[in-house]
Amino acid sequence: LIAAATVVAAPTTNTATTTATPAAHASSCDRHCLDEIAERYLNAMLAHDPARAPLACNARYTENGVDLTLPDGLWRTLDKLGSYRLLVADPQDRSIGLLAKGLENGAPVLIGVRLRVIDHQITEMESVVGRLSNTTGGAAFGTPKNASIDGEPRKQFLTDLPAAGRHTAAQLAAIVNGYYTGLEGNKGDKPPAFAEDCQRLENETPTTNTPVAAGAQPGAANLSCAKAFGLGYYREDKRLRNRRILAVDTQRGLVYAGAFFDHDATVRSYTLKDGREFKVRNTGPWTWMTHEIFRIDAAGKISQVEAVLLSVPYGMRPGWVTGLHLPS
Repeated sequence: LIAAATVVAAPTTNTATTTATPAAHASSCDRHCLDEIAERYLNAMLAHDPARAPLACNARYTENGVDLTLPDGLWRTLDKLGSYRLLVADPQDRSIGLLAKGLENGAPVLIGVRLRVIDHQITEMESVVGRLSNTTGGAAFGTPKNASIDGEPRKQFLTDLPAAGRHTAAQLAAIVNGYYTGLEGNKGDKPPAFAEDCQRLENETPTTNTPVAAGAQPGAANLSCAKAFGLGYYREDKRLRNRRILAVDTQRGLVYAGAFFDHDATVRSYTLKDGREFKVRNTGPWTWMTHEIFRIDAAGKISQVEAVLLSVPYGMRPGWVTGLHLPS
């Protein structure tokens, strides 16, 4: 199936953002159907064979913001999939947001991907791959963290909300945008609404509620989500842009979102709300590319955040227009 393995050049527009045709609605794909398509996608990647995935003839694939022709990138190098899956199935938008874990030439990777599904075929694949070792770019080979690719997501991600506690897709999008707005240039004056059980993982590393090292002062990673924001950490995140909602699961209160965090390197230090001085280590402009899954609880508060992210050239754009674009 040569056509299914072909990727078109990066377009300036994307027809998948338009309203679906009646034929597309007639061939709907429910949550179970989307889950099966996501698994077929991953297994095809593991086999290094695009023909095993239900790809449309002109399906487009990007990996870390770069258009690639399949099989290339992780489609050539993935050698093991773990059992870990965190899925956001959105039948209404015909979209899937997915986090999975695997090994690439023996080294751990966190795979984030957004899939658009039309008539049971994948038309768009927007992937952010976090390579979680020091083995890329010619660095010395390290010990693979094989055990980290298995397991299950935290239970909050897997639990349905009670019917009376569910929110509309628009409400969930607004809550996630509140997180981004609160993070941007944060001074502690507009913290988002966080649940008491809030926990955030970035590239499999906890960035909240971690133990304080002996003799050290607590930093943002040692604090709760609410306290870290309330003290005014993250002020160096000067601009959070290209905020997009990519898939929503109202049944579980899940949102798969993408954004770019710009650090222009003009903020060198700042004073936290408790009077401590925080010094910024990074000396040059840079940007985070992120795909994140948020879990919003029945009270409308952010309970869980799990992200795959990587440093990209400062000011880089996503190269996609798909998704609900949020004000920034």
